[in-house]
Amino acid sequence: MADATLRERLGAITAARRARAGQPAGLGRAGQSAAPREAGSSERIGVEAFLSGGEWRIESAGEAGSGAVFVHECLRSEVERWRAHWGQLGTPPAGETEIAALAELGLERALFLDLETCGLNSSPVFLAGTMQWNGSDFVLRQYFARHYGEEATLLAALGEAARGFEFLVTFNGKSYDAPFLAGRALVHGVDLALPPRHLDLLHAARRRWRRELPDCRLQTLELHVCRRRRSGDVPGEEVPGLYHDFVRSGDPWRLVPVFHHNLLDVITMAEIMRALCL
Repeated sequence: MADATLRERLGAITAARRARAGQPAGLGRAGQSAAPREAGSSERIGVEAFLSGGEWRIESAGEAGSGAVFVHECLRSEVERWRAHWGQLGTPPAGETEIAALAELGLERALFLDLETCGLNSSPVFLAGTMQWNGSDFVLRQYFARHYGEEATLLAALGEAARGFEFLVTFNGKSYDAPFLAGRALVHGVDLALPPRHLDLLHAARRRWRRELPDCRLQTLELHVCRRRRSGDVPGEEVPGLYHDFVRSGDPWRLVPVFHHNLLDVITMAEIMRALCL
């Protein structure tokens, strides 16, 4: 699906949910959705006004944790047309033992993960996007720290969400995401245990397509291998500044596209894995 159409579908779903002002489903210990702001109110508008979701509260998230983190949840079929091949893997390529092992266990045992951070290792992670296969659809959850003090709770919530999965699936996660999370968890004193096996799709993609493509960046693979084109995407170098602006001003409208960017990255991982097995 074209990125513009996907964005329109996501916007329509969000608008409908805001009109219903309903409670989010499937957030474990999440609370109620944020209530719509009354006209003329001076109350700070958060991402809750634009994205369906609720609070996930965890006790003892670390000294810096606030005990709550915002979670946006949706099904993949809510943002693009359901496809019969979702959740299915073909024959794993020869020599890719981790993909073969995951195919044998079943996609339900994998947790896809992509992070949005403030750049340097000493900077916080503020958005963690996950995706899992529930047997009929992909469930996407995005854990968001609404201010710097919620980073510890984000890490604790992510650790709780990772329980029971055998595989962590990332793109360049062995070099970046996993060690970044380990470092931030150490800073906050959070016990963060990721799935024991890690499938980094970047390495498999390089082995498969490095001689055919100019590079093996995620969006290069998305375009040339997955045949998906983005438009109006947020440049990665702008993401940290957008988050810092949100924390200072509370205006979420420029930050919401970062959620869309993160969602597309996680979805693209599943498409790359499928392409590797064709």
